[in-house]
Parts: sequence; structure tokens; C-alpha cells
Amino acid sequence: MTLSVSSVAADSPTRAQLLQALLSLMADHPFAAITVQQITRSAGLARQTFYLHYRSREDLLLDYVDSVFAEFYDDIADMVGASPELDSDISQRLFEQWNRHRDFSRLIFNAGLESLLIKRFQNYIARVLGLYVRQHGIPVSDAEQLGFMIDYLAGASWMMLDRWVRNDFRYPAEKLASLFSQLSRPGFLDVMLQRPQ
Repeated sequence: MTLSVSSVAADSPTRAQLLQALLSLMADHPFAAITVQQITRSAGLARQTFYLHYRSREDLLLDYVDSVFAEFYDDIADMVGASPELDSDISQRLFEQWNRHRDFSRLIFNAGLESLLIKRFQNYIARVLGLYVRQHGIPVSDAEQLGFMIDYLAGASWMMLDRWVRNDFRYPAEKLASLFSQLSRPGFLDVMLQRPQ
């Protein structure tokens, strides 16, 4: 399997080389078995060059995951601000994003990195909810409740993505997005838009 690095993935040729090397290695080896030395050798770079950019191979992988999320966030920012009703197109964009990065999605969901990635996913959901709250001036009277909502949405979306990727994207993205919206949107909006007593 040959993977090409997305244009959003790396802001420098060196980072792109390192990421391409990691993705190529992940296609044939478990992530846990890949070393920094293998990555740099595959990239044709010195090991010291790796450490100028990253602390670990996990950081390298998360750099790419972050760039995929940044692409998604930029894509939905206007939609989040358009209406407090949260258009279901946001869910559609989420699943389209993972579908566009299908080969990478397969690698990370099969790499056994759930604990590392679910935390990142929680941060992404928190960022989107923070944008929603700011854009619509919604008072947050219970920050702990908001934390539970973030956990719920992150867990639900993560598990749906996991099943979808492991089933090789067979379920249509638009149907999956619609299902996710139907399950999460009404309760989320009821809680977020209720006015403090």
C-alpha cells in the first residue's frame, strides 16, 4: 500500500518526508514495532533531524491527525456560526473527511492507538463546541456538564468511525452522518440552548 501525504499534513518538506516514511512503514508493520531509526532511514534523513521536529513517533503521527482535523475545522467554522440549530452538514463533513483520508484512517484505526487518539478526539470536539458557544453567545453555567457532553460526543463519533473504518467504509457516508445527527443533535441542542433558571 502506498500512501501519499495530504497537502495539509506537513508544513515543510522534511516533515512530509518523515510522515511519508512512517505511513509507508505502518502499511507493513505494527505501529508499536516501528522505531525512529526506521522512520529516518526510510525518509533518508538523519535521526537528529527527526528530533528537531518531533519528540516521538507518536508526535509525528499526531501531527498528521491534527492537520486532518484542522482541515475539517476550517471547513465547518462558517457552518457552526451560521445557526444555533447546527446543520447536519457538519456531521456529513466529519465522515467525508475521514473518507477522504481513507488509507490513513485504516492505518490509525488498526494501529492500536485508541487511548492516544481518543484523547485527541476529545480535544477536537471541545474546540468545535467552544466555537459553537462563542459564536452564539451561549452561557456555560455548568462547565463539568459541558465536559461530559464533550466526552459523550467524542466517544460516540469515535466508535461510529471505528466501526465504519473496520467495515471498510461500506456504509454510505451520508447515511452515517444522518444517523449520527439524528442520535446526537436533539439532545445536544436541548441541553445547550436551555436557558439558566
